[in-house]
Amino acid sequence: MRYYLVDTFADAGHLGNPAAVVPLPALPGSGLMQDAAHRIGVPTTAFVAPIAPGEYRVRWFTPFAEINLCGHATIGSARHLFAQAESAGSRRLRFVSDNGVLYTYKVRDLIAIDLPKAVLTNCDPPPGLLEALGVEQAVSCAVSSDDVLVELTSAGAVAAVSPDFAALAGQPFRGHIVTAPGAPGADFVSRTFFPSLGVDEDQVCVTAHCKLTPFWSRRLGRRSLTALQLSQRGGRLEVEDGPDGVRVLGSAVPRGGARELALDAVDTS
Repeated sequence: MRYYLVDTFADAGHLGNPAAVVPLPALPGSGLMQDAAHRIGVPTTAFVAPIAPGEYRVRWFTPFAEINLCGHATIGSARHLFAQAESAGSRRLRFVSDNGVLYTYKVRDLIAIDLPKAVLTNCDPPPGLLEALGVEQAVSCAVSSDDVLVELTSAGAVAAVSPDFAALAGQPFRGHIVTAPGAPGADFVSRTFFPSLGVDEDQVCVTAHCKLTPFWSRRLGRRSLTALQLSQRGGRLEVEDGPDGVRVLGSAVPRGGARELALDAVDTS
């Protein structure tokens, strides 16, 4: 099995979020893909197979679980596929998943992805959440269908968050987003944690910006914003809040050529 590594949202000051892209003529069984993603060991591996010119079937796996949407691995896949002969001259690619259809575009030297906008409902912090995050108080809290968003006072407070990941995994959410007004060079900052999926901290989480973009767009009164993810590797994003969705734009830097994973070393049971 041949795969490619791509660092998304990387720039001169940020290393970005690595993804693996596995292009195949057809997608294999779930067990093989899960085992391969575990062996590759990056936050998300995208498996892609052609359906028609400019259209691909896609599934995403962390090292421990399949997930229903991954923006950064889709951006990484688009960067790889745009460079292939069959996509020469294309400016849009279509990815078909079990959770719907995603479109990616070439925009300047960036890759853009259109995503659905999440609906947030304000709430009090659920019991045990702040303690699990290791913070004493929140400015605000909101939930979506799968994640919880906690606003803190400053970028420094976000950078200082030190979660108890075992306690966080016991919370009834897929993901946990902490955010605050921006540091220099960004309108807002964030960190994201997904311990229940085997990813304690996601280095740059695109799907979290389906929540963060409308949250900060309303707060700041602007549709186009710049964001920083304050993870260890760090990443920079451009986001646009549209009437029906969110557009996220970022860099995608291939990390060398193809790598091989021996199929006979993969447990397909």
